Amino acid sequence: MGWNSANRIFDPVAKALVETGADDDTKRKVLGDLIRELQDGDWDTEDESLEDFLDDPAIVSAFADHNVHLSDRRCCPRELGVGPREALLLMRREDTSEQQMNEALHAYTHHLAETIRANRDHLRGSTMPATAVADWIADLIDPAEPSAIAHS
Repeated sequence: MGWNSANRIFDPVAKALVETGADDDTKRKVLGDLIRELQDGDWDTEDESLEDFLDDPAIVSAFADHNVHLSDRRCCPRELGVGPREALLLMRREDTSEQQMNEALHAYTHHLAETIRANRDHLRGSTMPATAVADWIADLIDPAEPSAIAHS
């Protein structure tokens, strides 16, 4: 197929799914199958279509499922089900700009602060020792290394 002729197929289908209110699973499945077929036809401008749909996490995820990302990885934080921590980890690349990394760090720290604030009342009335509260906060920051103390 070559060049951007596949964009003329993909873009109207994606727009129609968005305009008709298709659910995320439907968009991801239908567009994922379409992406695969268009790639088999030598689609070489997938990134242009991806950029046009960055505001739709399901469409971004359909592209990610088929290894299509923008070179600056702006797409990664927008993937369906990707939280601030995962978005930050996805941006660990040499070609990620300092501004993009700062934005990802800000989103992650904001997420941590909001999670702590959301649990403030629960923690305030808790009988957990201060060390358990500190462990709970540490687990939020680094969930790969959970503390030995179980929290309730």
